Amino acid sequence: MECSTKGNIDITGCRVSLYPMTDNFSEVILGSFDKVDTRAVWSQTDLFSTLYRGEQESVIDATQALFMSAYQSDVHMVTELTFSKGCPGDSDADRYINGKKEKPNQEELPDDFPVKCKYSFYSFGEKDYMEEIATIVEMASEMGLNPQSAHYVTLLEGTASQLFVYFERALQYAHEHLNHYVLEATVSVNSPSEK
Repeated sequence: MECSTKGNIDITGCRVSLYPMTDNFSEVILGSFDKVDTRAVWSQTDLFSTLYRGEQESVIDATQALFMSAYQSDVHMVTELTFSKGCPGDSDADRYINGKKEKPNQEELPDDFPVKCKYSFYSFGEKDYMEEIATIVEMASEMGLNPQSAHYVTLLEGTASQLFVYFERALQYAHEHLNHYVLEATVSVNSPSEK
């Protein structure tokens, strides 16, 4: 992650990569883009991922809509998410920081479905970073996501809606207490490994 020395630290960003394990993967991915209302975020898609930037609530809203719109009950899919906030020099798309905290996709989300997730939270420049990580993990427990410790990650299980509500609460806590942080998550649905 490249950082320079000045910028608007109120911008949240999320890189999203969708990997549906199906022959028509491009249709699944492109079809999910068509269903996302991006008026509240800046977005850009490249070879590897789609980047949403703007106010935290709006970024989570767009990310959740993209992920849930790509879901198919008979398709194994993995999604990679990297949320980041507070990188010095992070100023692109600052026109989307307007205090509205819009969530234009919440009323049109597809039906909920079960997910498995592994994630890691990183707090930069904090002496007590392990305490902050423990607080973030404890939130998952309070929300019924059954966090389990594993090497280098925490494992979660629940529904897509629960997971994104958790992401929003965890990132809101981080915004209120930390200057620079990253949350990386891999979300899996319909994995044949579970059978």
